[in-house]
Amino acid sequence: MPTESTFLLAFLFIIAAAAGWVFAHYSSYISKSDIKPLKIHSDYIKGLNLVLNKKNDEALELFTKLAKIDDDTLETHFALGHLFRRRGETDRAIKVHQNILARPNLNNKQRQQALFSLAQDYYGAGLFGRAESIFSQLTNESGVNTSALEQLVDIYEKERNWEKAINVHRKLELVTGKKSPQIAHYYCELAEISRLSGDLDSARKHLKSSVRSESGVYRGNLIRAAIAKEDEDFAQAIRLYQKSIEFDKRLLVEVLPNFLFCYKKLNRENDFSDYINQLVSKDGNTEYYLAYSSIINQLSTDKNLYKYVLSFYTNHDLISEFIDLDYFSSISFDKQINKISNISNILRKIALESSRYCCTVCGYGAKRIIWQCPSCKQWETVMPKQIIEFEKLFTKAN
Repeated sequence: MPTESTFLLAFLFIIAAAAGWVFAHYSSYISKSDIKPLKIHSDYIKGLNLVLNKKNDEALELFTKLAKIDDDTLETHFALGHLFRRRGETDRAIKVHQNILARPNLNNKQRQQALFSLAQDYYGAGLFGRAESIFSQLTNESGVNTSALEQLVDIYEKERNWEKAINVHRKLELVTGKKSPQIAHYYCELAEISRLSGDLDSARKHLKSSVRSESGVYRGNLIRAAIAKEDEDFAQAIRLYQKSIEFDKRLLVEVLPNFLFCYKKLNRENDFSDYINQLVSKDGNTEYYLAYSSIINQLSTDKNLYKYVLSFYTNHDLISEFIDLDYFSSISFDKQINKISNISNILRKIALESSRYCCTVCGYGAKRIIWQCPSCKQWETVMPKQIIEFEKLFTKAN
């Protein structure tokens, strides 16, 4: 059975064949007696039948020939190429747009449109080098330069070529007059690459360049904290981790192990305990984030965090069923720790298999933090979920 896109394609051919007649009918001042009846070229009917019978190669060959003999069909062929690309038939789309470009009488606007469409075909086919070459050429053409620059950004982001992405966004800023917040994220990507390779000086340099807007601030703080920790500047690392936590409590799940580690290295565990107690006193929801972060990071039995985990368990409608409080209070502390540890291990295993992160723009779910959403392509929008509904996770696990 023909698909919806097939019917749409057929409809486009009929519209294109009739468009010239309709335009003439309403735009000229000739008398009605001079208006000729609508005639659809027999090859259009033949092509329509080929499309409806899914003989796309034969249809493509026929309409390619028509493109050479009838200028009025040009927009139809652009639509045909677009539909082929949308359906994933990029080889056919490429052939359509290459044949359009082979026409000797294209005006500049038509040539730009054909080149842009061909570059999109190459991009869809994964031929990024060819797409990049055409889009780069079009950045010097008025009318399409902004769109070409935006397409180049997509390519460089996909290739993770952050230096080129930065350069293109600089050009976009000049064209649009608007600041590009993405540049800060590109510098954070470069900083993280340098940090992981051990080049901390380059990492700091990239981070300094990233400070140009509010965008990328908390990621930059996390990278700076990691650098300070590796430099054994634990006091500075603590200050930066505190900034991240105070920016968004949900980030506790990301920073808690290193945050606690830095306090321990300075023999300041009492200060750590005082700090998290202050957080809880200011915002009761912090107790949940502390408990959840402790479970995920296998810190539920740490002496500084144990009480928050126990409080969370005993007040949770479902999890509390696993704890007989009368029995629990009668056993030794070591046995209590062991029981809490067992429950935490089960919850952690289930939670790690779920989408614990969610894009605040499009709702994309992920199992770990991702700095650029793969779905909507927005930066710094995939955050830890505010609440993990363990009862739903139990249902899925069973």
